[in-house]
Amino acid sequence: MNMFVRCIALSFGCLFASIAMAKDECKETTVSWQIDLCVEAARKEADAQLNASYKKLLARFESQQRRDPEQGKALMAMAREAQRAWIKLRDTTCPLESTESEPGVALHVTTINNCMARMSLERAAYLDTIVADEPGNVVDLNKVFLSGSQRFGDVVARYVSTFGSPCLTVQILAPNGGWRVLSSKRFCSFDGKSFWDGYASALFEDHAFAADGLHLTLSLFELRGDGEKRLACVIPIQNEQIKELKCGASEAA
Repeated sequence: MNMFVRCIALSFGCLFASIAMAKDECKETTVSWQIDLCVEAARKEADAQLNASYKKLLARFESQQRRDPEQGKALMAMAREAQRAWIKLRDTTCPLESTESEPGVALHVTTINNCMARMSLERAAYLDTIVADEPGNVVDLNKVFLSGSQRFGDVVARYVSTFGSPCLTVQILAPNGGWRVLSSKRFCSFDGKSFWDGYASALFEDHAFAADGLHLTLSLFELRGDGEKRLACVIPIQNEQIKELKCGASEAA
């Protein structure tokens, strides 16, 4: 990629980060030095959001420590070790995105800042899949086996699956509002039947976010049937709202 194309691509990325995270005056930047300042501000705000999410995670483990000191201590140590390793990964990965610019120049610094802002937001969203703002939305870390997140405009959508439950939880969070949960929906049934006792087995697979929402495959085994049914499904996400599950015709297993 030549330097001109690189600069154009960087500008779009910077503007996205600015619109999502920085102050209002950064939404319509057109001059390179303004973009540099706005991306730096975006990185700092993303760091603040990441720190807030990390502190909430530690606070949850501190609460666990009061109930079970040994487990709480182990979980806090695990969280600290994981966060240190992730920070090292981020700080060594982002310079790779700026290899086409000379170290020390504005473009080089801005490219790294933009990468760090993006990765920090993604990490904050991930940490919030482990613990959320509201007590009713807290996810037991020991039971999570699958989670993912994706930005939709000014909000972040996430899904969480836990061991021992066939249900899928989908939530919308406000990254600029302390990662407050704006909406939450739990999917535990299909075609009027509960996953708990209406099917021999029910499982969501192949999760993938797209522009219109969360796409996935629903695997079903009827209590009395001829084997597995696999349905291509989507959970639409529109205007910060989580819509009802929609599935197409059964595919051959």
